[in-house]
Amino acid sequence: MGLFSYFCQKGRPQGAQPHSGWAWRLSVNGMPAANFGWEEIARALDGLGPHDDSFVILEQRQGERYWFIQSAVALMGPHTGEYIVGVGWNDAMGKHLVERCGGAGRAVDMFRAAWQGKPLDFTGFEDCSDQIPGNF
Repeated sequence: MGLFSYFCQKGRPQGAQPHSGWAWRLSVNGMPAANFGWEEIARALDGLGPHDDSFVILEQRQGERYWFIQSAVALMGPHTGEYIVGVGWNDAMGKHLVERCGGAGRAVDMFRAAWQGKPLDFTGFEDCSDQIPGNF
């Protein structure tokens, strides 16, 4: 069992939680949002659709360190039409990305927990660290 598997069994991989003192940035379909709150995040998640340019990213950056949660609708494969929720961060052990497919409600719950600074539960998330986008 690898280190990541061990922490996922515990429900919260180390470093996977948002940082309470870091500012948030929101990107909806590639466009940054200004002066946003939970209503704008929820509206963006509700507006996700099954096309390439439909995604929501809520991120934090502090120098070279980052943390993000993202969601889109799966366009192909066994989870077509389901919401994909991914959480990524970097730490002393490198870059990390975990993902899970599910319904819109699960995506909203994860984003709300992150936004409110509540602990995130990663039960059932898959380690996709080898698929981290090039811009992170």
